[in-house]
Amino acid sequence: MIIQSNTIYILHKNGANSHYTALNHLLINNDIALKYREFSVFSNLFKSIFSLNGTLFKKQLINFGFILNLLCSKNKKIVLGIAPFDSKLTSILVILKNHQVFYHTSWTHWDKSFHPKQKNNTSKTYKIWRQFLEEKCKHIFTVTKQSKDQLLTNYNLHNEKISVVYHALDSVFETEFKTNKKPLSFIYFGRLVPQKGLKEVLDFFSKQKKAKLTIIGDGKEKELVKSIADQYDSIEFLPYTSNKQKLVQLLSTKEYLVLNSKRNSKWEELFGLAIIESMAQGVIPIATNHSGPKEIITKDVGFLCDEGDITSVISERIKINYFDKNMSEKAKEKAKYYREESISQRWQIILN
Repeated sequence: MIIQSNTIYILHKNGANSHYTALNHLLINNDIALKYREFSVFSNLFKSIFSLNGTLFKKQLINFGFILNLLCSKNKKIVLGIAPFDSKLTSILVILKNHQVFYHTSWTHWDKSFHPKQKNNTSKTYKIWRQFLEEKCKHIFTVTKQSKDQLLTNYNLHNEKISVVYHALDSVFETEFKTNKKPLSFIYFGRLVPQKGLKEVLDFFSKQKKAKLTIIGDGKEKELVKSIADQYDSIEFLPYTSNKQKLVQLLSTKEYLVLNSKRNSKWEELFGLAIIESMAQGVIPIATNHSGPKEIITKDVGFLCDEGDITSVISERIKINYFDKNMSEKAKEKAKYYREESISQRWQIILN
């Protein structure tokens, strides 16, 4: 496999292409290619064999070939996305020892008290992570300011070594539609999983007469959402769509986004792309005050609430039955802050 010198690689566990649209924007303007590779090769290889998934199998062969090439080449620019304190970093660094490694993280807690990879958290693992962050990686890109502040607090790092890049807004979400927002219309779109607090929201809207909730997505709780939506006129379920234009047009008709994230032992909402995507269409966000939403939502563009309180905020909006068009316009303006061309400049140091 030939690896081009004018290429930057994302090396991630399972890929997250939507997190790198701003970087891609920057690289395209500099005639540099961005390619995505994964390091969870063997688990996905077995998965592809047992599921007879030829596309996934071919993808893992490409990933495996890339890893072999890294072992016998040098000086490639690699943006590594790996969960904090994952013990696999040890073996990954062996593969990347002759390359320029940049770290990209959305994690907002770096004092070891709360993180997703809690197995094999030995003193050796923590030491390797410290050496990686302080010495081995060329630069750190964080998705939020809290991530940067936490890294500076817990590690011996200079402020200049960390850039806050956020996630970027796909320009399609700023498409203008001549549609009217439906009164008391609420929407959730994304993963249909327990940590999104869907059961609580579904229960609330099943009792509503005036308001309507639309849920779009796929995941473990898909059948639950479908079954409840079939029973109540106040709840609508739509399957996941990759057609962004269709999603944007639907968002243009909604008044409020509902993001009822529930923190567990390994996760909290670390950004919330759905928030800025909705705001770009003047949808007012209502979200739990996890670290990600707190950096986006201010009192002039939406509503933050403690876990367990989201239905009381929604109830108040229904009771008032007044959509604040001024807040909606401010939400649109705030979303512009996350445009690709703006966020892409925050990645500039990777070209130096």
